[in-house]
Amino acid sequence: MDPRHVSDVRNRPLILFLCYLNALAWSLPSATIAAEPSYANKSLSTWLKAYQDAQSGSAAERQSQQALRSIGTNGIPYLLKMLAQDDLNTQQAAANTFEVLGPIGAPAVPQLAKMLTDTNPVIGLLAGTALGNIGPPALPSLMDALTNRHYGVGTRAALAIVKLGTNAAPALPIFLRDLKSPNHFVRERAADALGNLHIEPATVVPALTNLFDDVSPAAVCLSLQSLAAFETEARFVAPAIKSMFKDPNENVRAAATNALERIAPDLLTNSPAQ
Repeated sequence: MDPRHVSDVRNRPLILFLCYLNALAWSLPSATIAAEPSYANKSLSTWLKAYQDAQSGSAAERQSQQALRSIGTNGIPYLLKMLAQDDLNTQQAAANTFEVLGPIGAPAVPQLAKMLTDTNPVIGLLAGTALGNIGPPALPSLMDALTNRHYGVGTRAALAIVKLGTNAAPALPIFLRDLKSPNHFVRERAADALGNLHIEPATVVPALTNLFDDVSPAAVCLSLQSLAAFETEARFVAPAIKSMFKDPNENVRAAATNALERIAPDLLTNSPAQ
């Protein structure tokens, strides 16, 4: 027998195995595409693009929203993969889709909570956005992250929590406690969040006034800015705000003026700049 023929026979198992791997490599992308969920014969990706391209309030937006809700939890694995990609537009599209899903996206919360702590700040921030878009089902995980020892993780959680509005009430004790933190960045973050939430004024307004004497001008300004969000509900602190017109810090004086314009404009006689 020709020795070359013997060699070919002996190597045939290896050749067949390599052919199998090559065929598998080509078949995987097709399987992935075929497995992508769809609605009305259009893939998730197609509806995502339609939603991103649609004008706000248009029929196209409503149609794409309905399609994404109909795909529902079947689309979650793909949205999570999109959030982890190195493409901001793709990541943003995924985070925005969770706004359409709302509580339907609750099964994604555990994985998003892990992504919230990612060392990649973009992934972490957009995971927080997605959690905020899901709403109340994400609040326990966001509250856990709010107490994370890493300031960046806590800040991502704070930004997400304020999207929940009155549903964020269980997180108020954490923010109120953070107003007394020895870290001025944490105090500032808490003051800003409380203003963005502007709920439970009877508790929050007096707590914010405790920052009027803070050593951090930024904390003072943020407390004033947040008090302004309560408007007339914060009127009883207007005299204290007006007294800050003589503060040596220009930014504090400006913040006090802006706050009084919204809280008690009738008490605003002179701008500190005048």
